[in-house]
Amino acid sequence: MKLFSILFVLLVPLFVVKSETDYGFMPTKCEICALVSMEFDHQSAKVHNRLTSEFADLTEKICEGFNEFKIHKEKSGLERFSRAPSKTIEALKEMRNKGVKVELGMPYEMWDQPPAEIIALRQGCESILEDYEDLIEEWFLQKLHLKHLLNQLCSQNYIKRGDRSCYADIVEEKEL
Repeated sequence: MKLFSILFVLLVPLFVVKSETDYGFMPTKCEICALVSMEFDHQSAKVHNRLTSEFADLTEKICEGFNEFKIHKEKSGLERFSRAPSKTIEALKEMRNKGVKVELGMPYEMWDQPPAEIIALRQGCESILEDYEDLIEEWFLQKLHLKHLLNQLCSQNYIKRGDRSCYADIVEEKEL
C-alpha cells in the first residue's frame, strides 16, 4: 500500500501536467493558412520586381520567419501569434532580473526558444508551400491582393470545407 501511495504521488503530477497542456493553443488549419497568406502578402510588398527568382528567394524566408513569432496565450485568434514579445515572458524576465527566483520547469536559456505552437505553425507553412507552391507563385506574379490569396489558397484549397472564421475580419493593411 505504501508503494502504491508513493507511485501515486509520483505519477499523478505527470498526468496533471499533461492534462494542463492547453492543446487549444495549437494553431488551427485556418490560422496557419491565414498567417501564411498574411506573411506572404507582407513580405511580397517589399519585393519590387515580382519575378520567379524573387519568389524563390521569398519562399525560402517565409516559413523560417515564423521562428521569430511568439505565442500570446492571453490573446485569442490570430492575435495569439505575433513577432512582438510575450508580455508574460517579459514580465517573468524582469522579475528574474530583479532577483526573484522564477521556475518555469525549463532552463532560462530556453525561454526564448520557439514553443510547440510556433513549431506547428512553421511546419504547417512548410506543408502549404510543398502542396500549393504553384498557386502561391501565380498569386505573387499577378500582384493580387491578400483577399485573393486567402480565397484561392485557404478557402478553395487548403481548408475547403473547414472553419474559415479565423480570417473573416482580416484587413489587408494588418501587419503581423
